Amino acid sequence: MSRIRVWKNIALAAILSLSAAALARATSPSMFVTTPLVRSTAAVRINIKTRPYELNDVQVQSVVGQPGGYSGWHSHPGMGIVAVRAGVVALYDGDDPTCTPTYVGAGEVFTEEPGHVHFVRNEGTVAYEAYSTFILPVGVPSRTDVLSPGNCPF
Repeated sequence: MSRIRVWKNIALAAILSLSAAALARATSPSMFVTTPLVRSTAAVRINIKTRPYELNDVQVQSVVGQPGGYSGWHSHPGMGIVAVRAGVVALYDGDDPTCTPTYVGAGEVFTEEPGHVHFVRNEGTVAYEAYSTFILPVGVPSRTDVLSPGNCPF
């Protein structure tokens, strides 16, 4: 095994260990269910802000959030594109000191940048339904739970 591969494996193990420790203190979702529908590794590099010459996984999942439900603070290791099928959600950015939401409803699309901390809450009266597609590093989980950044009261 090459030195680079050994160091990559050591780094990945360290990241996973730190992530597991952080999960004990991270915010968890409530009344929000994410169901992976399919995940496949691309045969060629996908040119969406990915590392050159590395393969990527593509994961498609459904997301259902009941009224009052929320995602918890989290980020994603790769680019996400979310198509909203029903309902309306409020998107909160971890770096917004005013904690001002952006609302996205049925028929609209929003993106999630790699590493961007955010919180999604269904503030409406009907279930929120969406389909999200992520371009991810091969084998890496699609979501990382994080601590509240402290800019919002939740």
